[in-house]
Order: sequence, then C-alpha cells, then structure tokens
Amino acid sequence: MLFNTRPKEDRKDLYDREKEIEMIKDSIARGEWIAVLGMRRIGKTSVVNVAVKEIGAIKVSINLMRIHDSRKKQYPKHVLISLLIEEINEAIKNYTILGKVAKLLSNILGVEEIQTNKVRAKLTKIRGTDITYIIREMDSIARDNKKQLVIILDEAQELAKVNGLDFPSIFHDVYDNCKNTVIIFTGSMVKLIEKTLKNIEYTEPFFGRYIRKITLGRFLPEQSREFLEKGFEEEGIKVDESVIDEAVKRLDGIPGWLTLFGSEYTFSAKMGTKPRIDEIIEKAINEVRNEARNFIFSTQSPLRYSAVILALDRLGGKGELHEIVKVSSTILNENIPEPRVYEILNRLVEFDFIERREDNEYYLHQDEPNRKGLILAAKDSPASYSI
Repeated sequence: MLFNTRPKEDRKDLYDREKEIEMIKDSIARGEWIAVLGMRRIGKTSVVNVAVKEIGAIKVSINLMRIHDSRKKQYPKHVLISLLIEEINEAIKNYTILGKVAKLLSNILGVEEIQTNKVRAKLTKIRGTDITYIIREMDSIARDNKKQLVIILDEAQELAKVNGLDFPSIFHDVYDNCKNTVIIFTGSMVKLIEKTLKNIEYTEPFFGRYIRKITLGRFLPEQSREFLEKGFEEEGIKVDESVIDEAVKRLDGIPGWLTLFGSEYTFSAKMGTKPRIDEIIEKAINEVRNEARNFIFSTQSPLRYSAVILALDRLGGKGELHEIVKVSSTILNENIPEPRVYEILNRLVEFDFIERREDNEYYLHQDEPNRKGLILAAKDSPASYSI
C-alpha cells in the first residue's frame, strides 16, 4: 500500500523510485559499496530494503540512531558491537545457513548461547580483527550458498562517534577480502555523512576505495500529485482535486509527509469523520518540532541557535551570512561574532535542519512541517531567556 507509513519491502508499495532501486541492485551485483543519501523522510530505508530483497541477498541492517544521544559526543565500541550481534542474530533466524556464525560468535565471546543480554560484559574485549573475522566467515557462507551479504549501516554519520574501532582498517579488510559482501551507508544528515565517508575514503589503509553515492530527492509537484491520486484510488477514497493541490503545495514533495497525509486522511474518511488538513499537517509539524527542540537544547548555546533560526525566518526563509548575523544580533540585543553564526549555520546544515545552496545563501526547508517545526522549536526557549 502506498500509504503504509512503515518502511516498505516491496516495489509495488513504492512510487517512482525504479531508477534508484536499479542503481542499488546493479551496484550490489558488481560488488560496489554504496552511500544512499537524502533528507529525512525521503524514503532511503524503503528503497534500500526493496533493492536488497529483490536481489536475494542476506541482509544485516544496523540502525545507528539506536545509539544516538544528542548529549554525547562519543560512544564506547561495545554499543555498536551489541547492535551488530543483535542483527546477526536476526540474520541467523532468517537464514539457517548462518548457524556457523552463531558458533563463531560464541567462541569469540566465550559464551554458549548468543543472547544480547548475556554477552554485554564480553563486548569490550572484541577487537576490530574479531569483527572482520566474523564478516569474513559470513561472506564465505554467503558465497557457498550463492548469495551476497549486504550490511546496511543506517545513519552512518554516527560511526564517527564510536571510540575504540579503526573503521578504515576494518573496511579495508572487508573491501579487499570479502568479495561477496557489500556495505551500504545511509544517512539523512547528508553533510555529516559525507564528511564521515570522506574521512574513511581518504584515510589509510582504505584510501582509494570507491563508494558510489546515490541521492534521493523530493518528488516534483506532478509526482506528488500522482502519488496521492494513486494512493487514494488504492484506498477506494474519492478526494477533491483542491485537497490534493493543497497537500502538494504544503508538503513540498517529501514522500514521508505525503504518505502520512494520505494515511491520516484515508483513516478519517473511512471512519466517517471529516478529514482536517490542518490537523494532519500539525502532527508532522510537532514531529519536527520535538526533534529540533532536542537538538537545540543539546547545544552549548541554545539561545544563539534559536536566534539564528528566527533570523532566517524574519529574512523570509533565506539569507546571506552577514544578514543573519545582523538580525540574530538584533534579536538577542548583543553582537554575535560572525564566525560563531557561521559555525551555528553550518551545524544546522549538517543536521539537515536548514539548507545551504550553491548561491551560498542559507535556506529554511520549504515544506511546512520542517519549516514551521523548526521555527516553533526555536521559540520554545526556557522562560528565563525567552526571545
């Protein structure tokens, strides 16, 4: 179903991502590593899921946002290794051919049964060489069974925060020695993940290895309209053209928001209540508001972050550095140094809360949930320094 809000597994549930799916499948078939990039809710997970399923690969998917804590700048290695073991367990459940890996893990960890809650104390002893050894064994099993192993590192920018593991060395070993293994990096914080991948690609001994970049963009207005029309037809719901036009305009081609809108509108219509567009979009706005607020208040200067965001809003949603410095300084009634504003703006870009385009101006996102959610988060300053 097009309006299913969960990550998709089948191509029939996706709209207009055929090119990207085929690019991922072709890259996997060639043994090329991939980075699938795009803003939040653009559909990266669904596209990767569909491609990996269609190629029949063994999938080990690690969502690194499970270790994310905006208050922490570094994580010990065992938090990542714990996720790896959990996902290998899932692969073992789905593919009995990996029973050998369970025994291998048991030997490395020194336990008889692989259960995450029983092995945490052992995780700090695992070395990078142990990880590459495990992956080599899984690669050989996949090869023996005429399959490929695909390891998905979702929100891969978090790798930069993991202490105690030499990722260039680990990836170098896997890249050179595991010919049946492909690693897919995904991320919505595009600037951060590009920086993370650059640090991996340009660091010895991984230097010179190629990671193919595939970027997912917003739907064009006509694509958004067709997506909603097909989704409502699939649901058996008749919707006025004016409703679809309004949703297309306010949600600016972001599949996640369009899917949420279609799902909520359909539910209300089927339950016999009048769907209210504003209330549906308000749910999306509050989702962004909570994310942005958590980020702002995890920084060392939430007041200045809030002022910079509100300055962009007062400038009509876009502005050059010197303009933003002037307006944010006026908001706080203090002279904020230009280098500090520049740092804040680029941090907001890295976390995908705003955009920086080729004209070197900074922009608020144009879809209503991302734009209004960020502005409301900036206004959620504690009363002690309300702005």
